[in-house]
Amino acid sequence: MMLKELNGKSPVHQTDQEILGYSRYVVLVAAFFAMFIISPFEYAWSSMSGHIGAIYGWSHEQVALMFTLFIIFQSVGMLPGGMLRDKFGPQWTTAISGLFAGLGILAIALGPSYPLVLVLWCIGSFFTGFIYNNAISTGNKWFCDHRGLMTGLIAGAFSWGSLPFIFPIRAISNTAPPEVFFHVVYIMAAIVGGVSIIAALLMKDPPSGWKPAGWTPRTKATTRPSDHNYSVWEAIKTWQMWLLIISFILVSSAGLAGMSKIVDYSNSFKFAATAATAAAGGIAIANGFGKLTLGALSERFGCENMMIISYTVCGLFLFLTIFAGMTHGELLFVCSAILAIFFWASLFSLFPIIIGHYFGEASAGGNYGVLYAIAKGSGGLYGGILSTLLITQHGFSFAIAIAGVMAIVAGLILIPLKFRPPVWKNASSTRASDPSAIVRA
Repeated sequence: MMLKELNGKSPVHQTDQEILGYSRYVVLVAAFFAMFIISPFEYAWSSMSGHIGAIYGWSHEQVALMFTLFIIFQSVGMLPGGMLRDKFGPQWTTAISGLFAGLGILAIALGPSYPLVLVLWCIGSFFTGFIYNNAISTGNKWFCDHRGLMTGLIAGAFSWGSLPFIFPIRAISNTAPPEVFFHVVYIMAAIVGGVSIIAALLMKDPPSGWKPAGWTPRTKATTRPSDHNYSVWEAIKTWQMWLLIISFILVSSAGLAGMSKIVDYSNSFKFAATAATAAAGGIAIANGFGKLTLGALSERFGCENMMIISYTVCGLFLFLTIFAGMTHGELLFVCSAILAIFFWASLFSLFPIIIGHYFGEASAGGNYGVLYAIAKGSGGLYGGILSTLLITQHGFSFAIAIAGVMAIVAGLILIPLKFRPPVWKNASSTRASDPSAIVRA
């Protein structure tokens, strides 16, 4: 999108009001709700999956495959979604993607043909990746001055959007006719399509290199290690990007394994139904606040420090859920599950924050898309079908123990980033954007 000079000022030196005609916080609200409405795909899954299997008579493996394919297709969609956003802006991609995402939710009510539901579900999942990237990149592109807080807030919307649906779905009796569940599905599909179009009308990007007038970084945590805006190709040539990818794979695997199966996990210990409902609702709330709180704290204490602490603590709480189950402690189980997800959820704010911090705003959508497409897609394999197979053969405690180890390792391997962030090195300070320059790796 070409932005014209206004009153002799180039676009990069204009205010957000001059660029947009309204405040950048309006874009923030639009991005928040665009993210909010795609939440049920993932965060209401543990509540929806039982109804889907029971209504159609599908096996646990068939239902688990749907969750795995959502993770994979959403993750793959992040890359083209981010690259198209960086080039053309977020408006038309958000609007079109919202319609296809709504179709993906609607597919749940179009059975019993498993292939039909699966194909439409995967199409919708792919386009949620576009919406996710369009929304999350807003924090990096418009709010370098509050990157942690705003990115955490938008990421939190992906968790909170499931709350209006989790409790009504959980309240549906096992003896209720399928139409009761399908009625909720129809409402979700309509909301996804409608809200995404409204949000798209307000979502625009600033010109490359834009910063709020008069703003300069005040702390080491908010000062970028290099001023260079890395292209996607330049970023993936750094070892730091690949270390982030490995960490993302491990920690996303850990949390997805527990979150997508929290209801069945609780039931495996023969806890009361209220414990499962409290855990399912609690992790949706904690998920959002974990992203917001730990994202905001990264502005003060540094993103690397918050990542190391959060993922390690997440792993410890996953082990505590096993102990709670073995000792029949329902309250301890619910609290441990909620706290594990609180710290785990920060990956969805801290990773995009560190991508913008390390590699810049210009290609933030594409760079985060690469990370997310490779890492969360791989994490979904364990979080979905592989952990289901392990649970079938060895039980929940074994699968969750592996998840706990993954989370702890994901945190510890990031320690080198504290001492060696990526720094762009070039032959001349006047050629800082030269693609032939050398990246320290």
